[in-house]
Amino acid sequence: MIRPAVKKALAAAIAVLIIAAGVGGWAWFRPTAAGAPVVVVIRPGSSVGDIADELQRAGLVRHASAFQVYVWGRRLAPQLKAGRYQFVPGTSIPALAWAIAQGKVSPDVVRVTIPEGFTVEQIADLLQAQGVCSKADFLREVDHGQFKGAILASIPKGAPMKHRLEGYVFPDTYFWEKHSPAHQVIQDMIDNLAAHIPQDWIRTAEARGESWHAVMTVASMVEREAKVPAERPQIAGVIYNRLRSRPPMPLQVDATVEYAVGYKRALTYQDLRVDSPFNTYIHTGLPPGPIANPGLDSIKAAVFPAKNDYYYYVAKGDGSGEHYFARTYAEHLQNEEKAQGSSP
Repeated sequence: MIRPAVKKALAAAIAVLIIAAGVGGWAWFRPTAAGAPVVVVIRPGSSVGDIADELQRAGLVRHASAFQVYVWGRRLAPQLKAGRYQFVPGTSIPALAWAIAQGKVSPDVVRVTIPEGFTVEQIADLLQAQGVCSKADFLREVDHGQFKGAILASIPKGAPMKHRLEGYVFPDTYFWEKHSPAHQVIQDMIDNLAAHIPQDWIRTAEARGESWHAVMTVASMVEREAKVPAERPQIAGVIYNRLRSRPPMPLQVDATVEYAVGYKRALTYQDLRVDSPFNTYIHTGLPPGPIANPGLDSIKAAVFPAKNDYYYYVAKGDGSGEHYFARTYAEHLQNEEKAQGSSP
């Protein structure tokens, strides 16, 4: 989705609108001369100003500010969509704006929706199935490609992660051309993640002494464990409580074991003993990195966990997706009995 940058752009739009009114609005909004079709690529995280500048560089608008004025006046900013567009010079500003708001990308562009909680391997399968790029190319770039973005700075070098960028390819709806370079596809997702994370979230984590990599790791566990959105902060609170207990309690998060052995309907006791740095039943502390790519709500829960005194939770087993939370092991055992009684 497109980042609004509301106050700055709106102030600029009002200023230029006043100027336009004084010097002749028609000339300012007048379409450019007709010409051959041109391609405009709008990247995820682009602001209205970024899009307007791109359209001016492509010769599609005479003044970038005119496009901004129209977009803000029609309240289209939140609707503008990333993608690869093809326009003919001479197209009116309203037509340009509405085409981008409706996501009318060029015919060889694929719309891909990446679900929250997908692993990079699941994303690679999805991209290959939709003809964006091959699975092999995607995973090779994930593990070995060099990418821009301060959001990646806290990834520890040499950590025993299954995939280096697990957790950092943001789940969202994207528009990519078929047979796109895998490197650019991944960079788009990294840029989109950075565009969604407020700086004060990062500062909040740093003030607690936590690296952003740790936050993303917690967020990925929350994403995989929480089935009910309202429980995300509660589950994050349990994880942090266990990490801060003295001595530290093993997290015992089933989703980390599933990541190690492969996702399955039910874990076995043998699975819980698997020798993997991602097995939080036998290793204390966080796993080496994220176990999936979390959505914004799970990241927010990891930054702002609920302040509770719970150390345990168990699924209710009634199909609701909700959990029983407990402060003590004795309470947890009682909750397990209730959950088993609720199971179909």
